[in-house]
Amino acid sequence: MSQYPTHHSILAIDVEGFGDPHRDDGAQFAVRAVLYRLVAEAIEASGVRWDDCVHSDSGDGMIVLVPPEVSKVLLLDPLVGCLSAGLAEHNRTVPLAHRFRLRLALDAGEVRIDDNGLYGADLVRACRMLDATELRTALRHASGNLAVIVSDGVYDGIVRHGYRSIDPAHYHPISTQVKKTRLRAWIHLPGMSQPPVIEPAPAGPDEVPHQILAPANTFVDRENELSTLNDHETSGLLVLVGPPGVGKTALALRWAHGARERYPDGQLYADLGGSRNKVPVEQVFAGFLAALGVAARQIPVEAGEQAELYRQLTARRRLLVLLDNAGSAADLRQLLPDRTGSVALVTGQSWLGSLVTDSARFLTLEPLSQRHGVMLLAKAVGEERVAEEQGHARKLVELCGGLPIALCVAGARLATRPKWTLARAVADLQDERRRLARLSFGDELSVQAVFDMSYQALSDEAARLYRLLGLHPGPDFGLDVVAAVMETPVLEAEALVEELLNANMLDESRAGRCRFHDLIRLHARDKAQDEEPVQRREAAVRRMLDWYLQSASDASASITPHRASRHGDTVRVIPPSMSFADRSSALDWLDQERINLLAAARFANDTGLHDLAWRMADAMWGLFLHRTHYHDWLQFDLIAEQAARSCADRFMEAETQDRLGLLFHALGRNDEALERMSRAAELWRRLDDRLRMASSLERFGFVYLDQGETETAIDRFTQALEEYRRIGEQRNVGLALISLGRALTTAGRPEEAVAVLVAATSELGSLSTPDPYNTARSFLFLGRAETDLDRADSARTHLESALAAMRSVNATLGEADALRALGELDERSGRLGDARDHYERAAVRYAELGNPAAAQILERVRNLGSPPSSPAE
Repeated sequence: MSQYPTHHSILAIDVEGFGDPHRDDGAQFAVRAVLYRLVAEAIEASGVRWDDCVHSDSGDGMIVLVPPEVSKVLLLDPLVGCLSAGLAEHNRTVPLAHRFRLRLALDAGEVRIDDNGLYGADLVRACRMLDATELRTALRHASGNLAVIVSDGVYDGIVRHGYRSIDPAHYHPISTQVKKTRLRAWIHLPGMSQPPVIEPAPAGPDEVPHQILAPANTFVDRENELSTLNDHETSGLLVLVGPPGVGKTALALRWAHGARERYPDGQLYADLGGSRNKVPVEQVFAGFLAALGVAARQIPVEAGEQAELYRQLTARRRLLVLLDNAGSAADLRQLLPDRTGSVALVTGQSWLGSLVTDSARFLTLEPLSQRHGVMLLAKAVGEERVAEEQGHARKLVELCGGLPIALCVAGARLATRPKWTLARAVADLQDERRRLARLSFGDELSVQAVFDMSYQALSDEAARLYRLLGLHPGPDFGLDVVAAVMETPVLEAEALVEELLNANMLDESRAGRCRFHDLIRLHARDKAQDEEPVQRREAAVRRMLDWYLQSASDASASITPHRASRHGDTVRVIPPSMSFADRSSALDWLDQERINLLAAARFANDTGLHDLAWRMADAMWGLFLHRTHYHDWLQFDLIAEQAARSCADRFMEAETQDRLGLLFHALGRNDEALERMSRAAELWRRLDDRLRMASSLERFGFVYLDQGETETAIDRFTQALEEYRRIGEQRNVGLALISLGRALTTAGRPEEAVAVLVAATSELGSLSTPDPYNTARSFLFLGRAETDLDRADSARTHLESALAAMRSVNATLGEADALRALGELDERSGRLGDARDHYERAAVRYAELGNPAAAQILERVRNLGSPPSSPAE
């Protein structure tokens, strides 16, 4: 202890979200232990004895006083880098609850030490810097594990002079208000060249999810059930139970719409597909997390991590979550929100009785009374027709067992046959004798009878289509698939679909797209099993799969025409596969159909069509390259991996390992990326494929560049370039030159980068088959390198050429990157008005893609009012 204050460097450190609900006491204990170890190791690695420092615990962090004779330079380099690397290594191998990120504040001043600990005005200032909203925001939006804030004094005395490897350009000024104190400080995100997100726009009303579907117009009665639901507490678990077709979903939707004001933080909805068509929980989580504001590339891939993030985001919120058509309690439990302020409303075909252990409240729905059944018929058929045949209307309700879905089907049948009487409908139902079918209710009533009545009224061709569409592997389909099933032109298929729609055996989910209700899909499949020979069933499914494969392959060829791939023999399909006017329409089609394509690939693999499954996954590459969808990407390539091994095909396996390597690289899981890339490289070596071996070298370079091993990346790119030249692959030479130019710019060697990128533009510009997208990329990176050299005129010419080319090929991401680069050039040149215009246009393009760069660009726009930084800063 000292009687007087003494001068120290002050490190204040805090764990982000230390008290979050996903961390129990054990996890917090483990995090604290690792925190102390990593900080001590980083200080020792900086040449400072840990025992010479004074440290004080703050529960979720610590304060460390470093002796005054230690240069603050060492506390930024190497201490910050060592701590960042230690965090990355730790987080790579431990469960989510044990992972953590840090905020670190560095200041210096006078501190007193007494029996009660540390105190002093300078220490308070450091702690207030650590608590700055801007620092918290910057870390929340950062991809790394550490956010650093330094005082104005530390920046002026140390950072701006660029000692060791400290780059002043990576420190960004803020002015923050903490309590009653206004502080000027500087934020640094280790390992990130982009500026931090400082003040993201506040959440607007559009960001509150509203996923609940509109209630049915034919809804009647249920006053007692609605009253029971309204009397329930605003949180908990409610389960609607009852026989199939009794109207559980209709009641859930009607109540959810009426209760929206009770849940101001939003409403989530998912159809879980029932027990027969169970939707993967990862797919449901991805939809929920996206609705809750998580960017696509930040959604975890594994279900466990998705669940933990979902629980964090729903904690302390007031949400209504409707989980429709649940198949099992086990899957359902993962999707329940934090129920301290939220309610989960569940419907299912079974009782889901084990949810009683989750304090669920069950509400049983009975069939409609005769009076209310007649009211439903009147809504569907018209009050006048029902009034004319009241007796037959009541008999029809009786024969339908009061099940709303059965009454809706019967009502739709009557509505589309205006000359039919209700007596005719009653006679048809009385003739039915299949009341004990699988979908039964009671001893003598059956939804099956109602479905069969509509089915038997179909023309022979429509009935055959109905049966075969029941075998479709995905959730919905378009007219082209229908035509492929029937081997008929689209116009003829459309007429058959219209017949099914009029009979209410199909739903039109949106223009040109149809889907089955889950119970009717089951009915159609049963009819296919009963009435279609196995060879005809298999042939119909194969026609659907072939149509999807050929269309996906054609889309892939349109998106990536230069990509060498193996799509097998062309399949003749009727109707012809999709044709695409341009790359953009091909991307949109793959995006729209990706869930169907995933279901088709999985079905093909499960039924032994391994080559077809692999080729379908391979055809998705262009979509994932441009629009990510990381979860679906992983699912496709895991299927492809299984298919390749089942075929014992080294080419297929090598291609799949290559794609998985690039996926894990995109996810920041570089150790896994290197493992997959190494497997691919070994397989290409065994196949003696020199082109692919060179491509592997280039892919290794991507990972090394991402890891900051710039010189190693340059070496790999150079080796790949030399091999491409030896084997005469001109386009690959151009791409490798782009990669090398990027790496040289990153390494601070823009003069060399310019020469390399000029060569890239020449190679790509002279291809016999043009590659406008990658030619535009070469101009983009050339302009960036010239910007670093202050060659403003030349840089502008090349960036504007890149922008025009990106627009010509509808490359939205490339257009945004070019606009951003032009903004950076304008800002550097002092043309703030032009910079603002380019940044704002770039932000619009990024926002269209759901890219988080939009927020970063808007932050730059807000900061344009201050004088521009000099190039040295």
